[in-house]
Amino acid sequence: MKQLPGRTRPRWQQQLLSGLGVGLGLVVMGALLPIVLPVLLIAGLLAALALIPILRQLRSELEQLDQVQQKSSGRIPMDVTPWQQKLWDRWKASLKRRS
Repeated sequence: MKQLPGRTRPRWQQQLLSGLGVGLGLVVMGALLPIVLPVLLIAGLLAALALIPILRQLRSELEQLDQVQQKSSGRIPMDVTPWQQKLWDRWKASLKRRS
């Protein structure tokens, strides 16, 4: 590929500018890490605490399902539609009722 006419920077200047950019990025990341890391750790802790009741309910539902399946030899039909799909379907149904 041919070089277009015009002034170009010497190679050492391009390398110097890219090195300065990398150095500046490292300094900014090093300065922000002590600020961002505790925030991320606290957010992770809150998310873990929020999951505790959900996981307890899931465990109890699985235990109940296991007990029911042990009592009956046949398969029990279950609605396994994800919650977001149920919500989407309900929303679409409400829109059809309005029109």
